Amino acid sequence: MAVATISDEDFDTNNDDRYLEFFCLIWLDDNINAKETRDTEQNLRSIINNLKKFQDVTKCQEFIERRSQNDRLILIVSGQLERKIIPCIHQIRQVISVYVYCMNKKSNEAWACKFAKVKGVEIDLDKLVSRIKTDHKIQKKVEEPLSINIFTASADSGTSTMEVNGEFVFSQILINCLLRLKSTQLDTKELINHCKNEYEGNQIELSNISEFQQDYSPKKVLRCTDYWKALAFLDLSDASGDLERILFEINADPKIVTTKPFADISKHSEFSDEAEVLFMIGSIFRLKSIKRDENQVWIIQMTLCNDDEHDLKQVLTYMKQQIGSGETNLRTSGKVLCRMGKFDLAEKYLKSLLKELPSNHPLISSVYEDLGQLASQTGHFNMSVQWHQKSLVFKKRN
Repeated sequence: MAVATISDEDFDTNNDDRYLEFFCLIWLDDNINAKETRDTEQNLRSIINNLKKFQDVTKCQEFIERRSQNDRLILIVSGQLERKIIPCIHQIRQVISVYVYCMNKKSNEAWACKFAKVKGVEIDLDKLVSRIKTDHKIQKKVEEPLSINIFTASADSGTSTMEVNGEFVFSQILINCLLRLKSTQLDTKELINHCKNEYEGNQIELSNISEFQQDYSPKKVLRCTDYWKALAFLDLSDASGDLERILFEINADPKIVTTKPFADISKHSEFSDEAEVLFMIGSIFRLKSIKRDENQVWIIQMTLCNDDEHDLKQVLTYMKQQIGSGETNLRTSGKVLCRMGKFDLAEKYLKSLLKELPSNHPLISSVYEDLGQLASQTGHFNMSVQWHQKSLVFKKRN
């Protein structure tokens, strides 16, 4: 059984850069700050916002080597520096492609042909940007992590399986809470402000954010493609030695599956010819078979399930009853996150709720107590006492 779920990495807020994108564009050029490159910078940031510039080869190499295994790096290097940096970083997993900007295309192409990750050698910046944009469309399909977990109800599968099953149950409960959570103007404002801070200086994306703020509609969605288009993406990508090409074949019957809806969203998509289908977060799939085809592509066949078709139905039903029906609030979500061990995020939810509530709202004392319990669970006992004291003072005043 497979499920689209939430991993620890999705809650990580301690990254060095904390960018929304996990792609990073690195530009190494000893003349990087020249006036003629500023427009190119904006165009590149419209493709990948996280752009790092270097003039020194050693500092650039050190930055690349420090990146997380989960990062995906695209390097642009000038023809003067390519022979110093490319041999040193070519085998690093995080580096997925390299582009050379130079004055002598023929000579640099001849040298770079022995490095598979070098995707292009260009003498024109506009052509370089166009090539990166085209390639990145494929990279996003192939390299972005798949948020999916596998679980089983086998009795002899051991503790690790029980942990995975627990993560599945709690992620389903959290999704259930979030779907019933009423959004507020404060939520929208925080989202817009966060995005504006993230894309500061990126005029193209800031314009998109302003358009979103004025004309929001829930039509911009995640995308997947039909069989042949998916194979085309696999054929155009490079498989590293430790990776395999995998294609998911999903059988989904809208007449049977009603609790986790899905839809053909091609007409709303940026790429209308790709027969794209949107599956709801938390969708559950039953694994049918795994086989390798004649193209050496692994085919994983799955069937979309209803909520009552999986083996943990009784546990999930009981836990849903515990949180009740009807509209939820940030306290409900915070308590679920706390039980999942996501203490920092739970604290953030509870404190956000305090900002939203009127100063005399009766729920405030309960939120103070929740924060006190949370502080004690994380070993902050003095803080726990302070939260409980605030709860007592509030009750006396109200």
